[in-house]
Amino acid sequence: MRTAVLAAVVTAALTLAACGGGGGGKAAAPTAFAKDRSDTPAAQGDLDSYTWYGDYRAPYSLDPVKNADYPEQTVLPNICESLLRVKSDYTLEPGLATKWEQPDPRTLLLTVRDGVKFADGTPMTVADVVYSLERNRDTRTVSSYASLYANVASITAGTGAGAATVKIAFRTDDAVFVKVLATLGGSVVSRAHAKAKGADLGTPKAGVLCTGPYRVTSFDGAGDLTMERNDHYWDAGAVRSKKVTFVFPASAKALGNAIAGKAVDGGFNIPSPLVPTLAKANGGTLWTGAEGSSPQNLDLVVSDLRKGPLADPRTRQALSRALDREGIARSIFSAAADPLYAVAGPGTWGYARDRFQRAYDELTVKADPAAAKELITRAGAEGRKVKLAYPTGIELYAEVATTLQQTAERIGLDMEIVGLPLAQYGEMFIDPAAREPYDAFLTMNYIQITEPAFLYGFIATPDGPQNYGGYDNPEVADRITRAFGTTDDRARADLLIEAQERLAQDLPWIPIVAPRATVYLSDKVAGVPLTFGYMGRPWAAAVGAP
Repeated sequence: MRTAVLAAVVTAALTLAACGGGGGGKAAAPTAFAKDRSDTPAAQGDLDSYTWYGDYRAPYSLDPVKNADYPEQTVLPNICESLLRVKSDYTLEPGLATKWEQPDPRTLLLTVRDGVKFADGTPMTVADVVYSLERNRDTRTVSSYASLYANVASITAGTGAGAATVKIAFRTDDAVFVKVLATLGGSVVSRAHAKAKGADLGTPKAGVLCTGPYRVTSFDGAGDLTMERNDHYWDAGAVRSKKVTFVFPASAKALGNAIAGKAVDGGFNIPSPLVPTLAKANGGTLWTGAEGSSPQNLDLVVSDLRKGPLADPRTRQALSRALDREGIARSIFSAAADPLYAVAGPGTWGYARDRFQRAYDELTVKADPAAAKELITRAGAEGRKVKLAYPTGIELYAEVATTLQQTAERIGLDMEIVGLPLAQYGEMFIDPAAREPYDAFLTMNYIQITEPAFLYGFIATPDGPQNYGGYDNPEVADRITRAFGTTDDRARADLLIEAQERLAQDLPWIPIVAPRATVYLSDKVAGVPLTFGYMGRPWAAAVGAP
């Protein structure tokens, strides 16, 4: 996604493309699974070095706010720290800010950690913090996090004696922005270094100067990236390994070969085709998280809600009602996914889980082709053609598209599935004209922070950056907008549940499945999250010997 960091759509698709994501393998039980844990076992010793799967490509930039995608969100949190951190259970904890509070709904106060130095030994100041946050609001930066700062009115340094503070003022009540500060959108760079490097900041030559436990020592922009321990790190005792090398295999097969040859010690976000093999591998363990361990979601997105057979909500409801979500999760995702009945499913619930779960349970239904066919008849959609786009070269998408085609045929729709080259497919997320020939398209989406308000705001408000079909329901938009400013978690959940209930009927996005978090660890390494929490903390520092 090019307009909002917390939800990534195009990039998730490209990840699966490069990894060969998918693979109609048979269901395979993971070798390590525990329902109630969000971490793998902690490391017990230090390491000289280890090699990690950095995802499907090398980072496009070392500038932490430039790109919001798996590679950047895997590598850069270890180099550039944020003001807050995300724990493996998705709760917030101090980072470069030791304390945060909201004295009123339009003010956020942060206490900046004292004694922090950048990797060159220069001290981090409040001026660096303010400058770094303001970069997201500066259109010249082209920050991937810019839209998340839309409600920020000002960012200023505190005045007076005592601890260094930063004040963020909001235009309207805001209860959720604080979570953005635990993403790379809340990271801190050296103001002096950034100004000196200008437009070159983040390139392999200019690099980036931050405070994290590691600093980049070797990177050409395309190949392996090596980082070594930052001797000026404020929490040096927390760093277990002296050196980490990230590699970026171009396919699932290449990654599998590297793991088998012990050239890779571990990795997050393991491609589905490798799940059955790694579940039985010697020399390491494939960990699979519980339901809700990942905020990813695979969806069918309606391209234009004003025309074609899918303009009638009954046709959309019919497709959703006929889907065998359990079968897709079991066969196409090798059982490393769960049926998904709301776009903001269990992996996005960072609070009020009991409330969200009760509402979600009411949406959970078995596939019912007969009921779906009746809806098609009532909509007058029998025999009408629906054109579905998906990215080529991605086995997972092709298999899901074929399943949708077969499902549509069983209920009386004529679905044509069209594979698009990745560049053309990517244009669908930017240009309405690229979506115009198609009634719908498949996408893998994820949200970095467990806050359903962000996800529903992206897809279901009139100006939402992922509202591709032109969805416009004033009641839904009202509930979501009010949720952003509601400080009480349970009250905010209730507002979002009200919006969700209507979205479950309107279905501008049709949820399909939610992949689980998958982590591979060789017998050499231990100590990583079993969730997407790694994207919001310097996780590599905790990796050590078992």
